Amino acid sequence: MTHDKLNGSIHVPTQQLFNLHGKIAIVTGATGGIGLPVTVALAEAGASIVSIQVPRDINADALRIAVEATGQTFRYFECNLMDASSIKTCFTEIWDAGIVPDILFHAAGITHKSTVVETSVGTLDRVIDLNIKAAYLVCQAFGERLITLGRPGKVINIASMAADLVQEGVNVYSSSKAFVRSMTRGMSNEWARYGIQVNSVSPGWIATGMCRDMSQDADFHQYVVDRTSSGRWGQPEDLRGVVIFLASAASDFITGADILVDGGVLFR
Repeated sequence: MTHDKLNGSIHVPTQQLFNLHGKIAIVTGATGGIGLPVTVALAEAGASIVSIQVPRDINADALRIAVEATGQTFRYFECNLMDASSIKTCFTEIWDAGIVPDILFHAAGITHKSTVVETSVGTLDRVIDLNIKAAYLVCQAFGERLITLGRPGKVINIASMAADLVQEGVNVYSSSKAFVRSMTRGMSNEWARYGIQVNSVSPGWIATGMCRDMSQDADFHQYVVDRTSSGRWGQPEDLRGVVIFLASAASDFITGADILVDGGVLFR
């Protein structure tokens, strides 16, 4: 392979475009409904995994077993992503451990349903702390490290179709995901000169634990099926390909983009 990401892509053999062997991926939310299958897919594509996760995460063992079954290395660091000092400490521990990163997959986030009038300051604080502040600080720490090391890299943030389809009762969540998209574009502009691509993925209605109440409501379930051109709910596995694409050499000239994975909702 003849390739220099910082000075221009010369040639990557087609069979190597999606190969992540030798790469290290730092992942937040790796034990979640979307995070777990996508993180395992990154490992299957060849990446070693560094998981940033909450202490005593009940899905931690399942994640470790699944990643190690691919033959890739798995390491984890515990962090409270709702606390700025904890994020700073966590990344210091990661760098002190000698980890040299290539990919950041930031999937951690929370949703909340309430009307605008019902939304409390406490709810705002929780959503802002995780969906906005943590997203910014995690990307900031990752990008700063790559720039310091003079290395190219990839950042993939999970946004949401909700940034466009703002339904009643999800205003605070939708607003936070609109921020993620805007943040992604801003960071992409600053970091492209360093060979760092920053993109986001906006899932539609995905059948995860976060959406269990909605998917188990018969009327809403049918509404989603009828509203989606593909005629079904999305599955977490539907996001594997796009994240691997954005993490790989195949997307070296794509930055600041948001890729909608909604089965055909917004443009129906």
